[in-house]
Amino acid sequence: MDRFVYIHGFNSGAESRSGRLLEQLLQQPVIRPQCDYSLPFAQCLDDMRRQISRQVSPNDRVCLMGSSLGGFYALHLRGPAICHVVAWNPVIYPAVQLEPFTGRNSRFTDGGEWEFTRSALLSYAGAPDPRPWHNSVWQEDQDRDGGSGGRTAAQCRGAAPPPRDIFLGTHDELLSSPLARAYWQGAATLHDIDAGHSIADYSHAADVLKRGSVPCLEGWRPGGA
Repeated sequence: MDRFVYIHGFNSGAESRSGRLLEQLLQQPVIRPQCDYSLPFAQCLDDMRRQISRQVSPNDRVCLMGSSLGGFYALHLRGPAICHVVAWNPVIYPAVQLEPFTGRNSRFTDGGEWEFTRSALLSYAGAPDPRPWHNSVWQEDQDRDGGSGGRTAAQCRGAAPPPRDIFLGTHDELLSSPLARAYWQGAATLHDIDAGHSIADYSHAADVLKRGSVPCLEGWRPGGA
């Protein structure tokens, strides 16, 4: 089954407008974890992985999507079921780019207040480079699952990078799209879009995201034992 997962941004939530718009575009439910960005990087990543794994079966094919800090996490998550990753205006260096947001914050979705501590900010300095698919996050996942973790041999061998599409707003007022372009050049397919940091309309991604057209999904088959 093809499953779509959307990871919300820094001051957003699982009920974000972006998640709902993507459900309308895809015309199917989208898994939308509630991310606790007050946690340090490694704990937050593990929490997302647990939330997603509870809703995805071993033979599902997963397209991960995310915006801003959610895009950063979508590009860091690893797993053999991930067949495509799509991000909008992803954060590149959170330990630097998120510094103005340390202290008290308020979520757009429900007005709830939360604190982004300096300790949580600095935890991102230890995040691995997400561009190589086989990085420390992948290795930790393999070690945690005892190697294959019940996956088929073909799935473990097929741990090549999935297609990654990154959409960059040409007038992003919060993050530098030229920096993101330079960082991801050669490691993802980059698309310039006429937008700011917040995306009001996702129709530009229809050809990439619509069901049946997600790269690698159509010809994907579970491997033998």
